[in-house]
Amino acid sequence: MNFLSGLTRLLIPAPCLLCRMPTLSSDGLCPQCDAVWGDLMTSGGRCPVCAIRVPEPGMICADCIRHPRAFDRTVAGLDFDAPARALIHRLKFQRDTAVMAALLRPMTEAIETQYPQSAAAQPPVDWPDVLLPMPIHARRRRERGFNQARLMADWLGRRYGLPVHGKVVRRVTMSDPQSMLDAAARRKSLRGAFAVVGALPAHVAIVDDVMTTGSTTDSLARVLKRVGVVRVTVWVAARTPRPGA
Repeated sequence: MNFLSGLTRLLIPAPCLLCRMPTLSSDGLCPQCDAVWGDLMTSGGRCPVCAIRVPEPGMICADCIRHPRAFDRTVAGLDFDAPARALIHRLKFQRDTAVMAALLRPMTEAIETQYPQSAAAQPPVDWPDVLLPMPIHARRRRERGFNQARLMADWLGRRYGLPVHGKVVRRVTMSDPQSMLDAAARRKSLRGAFAVVGALPAHVAIVDDVMTTGSTTDSLARVLKRVGVVRVTVWVAARTPRPGA
C-alpha cells in the first residue's frame, strides 16, 4: 500500500507530510518544507559521542566528559523538535512508513558526511558490521504491533547492504518513561533491561528513532561490550536538544 502511495505521489498531488499543502515530491515534502528540512539538517555542530548540539563541530560535550558513555559515537539526523516529532509519531504510533524517506534522509546525509569514504562506493573506515535495532519489550511490541527501530534498521540495511540482527538482543524488563526520571533513577530502572541471546561481531550500530538522554542506549551498549562487542556506534533519526536550548 505504501509503495502504491509513493507511486501515486508522482502522478497526483498529495498532502505534504508536514504542512498538508499539495505536493508531487516522492518523499512527501513540499518545496517550502523541504527547504526548512534542509536547514534543520545542516545547522550547527554536534558532540561526536552523544550528538547533542555543541558550539563547535567535533567538540565533546561536558556531560560526555564528566560521565563517559559505553557507546563510542552517535550520528543524528535532526533535533527532536516539532517537524521531526510529527514524522516520528506517525511512524511510531500509526506505522505510517510513507514518512520513512523524508525522516531518514537527514540521518543518511549525516552518515555519509561524517564517514571518511563514500558509503555507497565501499565500506568506509569505522563502518559497522551489523545494524541492531533498539529492542522493545515483547508486551509493548504486541500492543504496538511492530518495532519502529526495526523498520528503520531494515530500511538502512537495504540502503547500505548491511545485515540487521533483530533477534540477537531482547528487552527483558519494562521501565517507566525515561523523561519522568532523574539520572540515577534512569540507570536503576534500566538495570538488567537487556539480554544478548546470540553472537555479535566486533562493531555494532544501534538504530533508534530518538535519543533523549542516552541512558537506554548506554545501558544496551554496556551489555554489548560485556559480551565482546568492541565498538558501539549509534544511528538515530533525532536527538532531543538540551533543556532550554
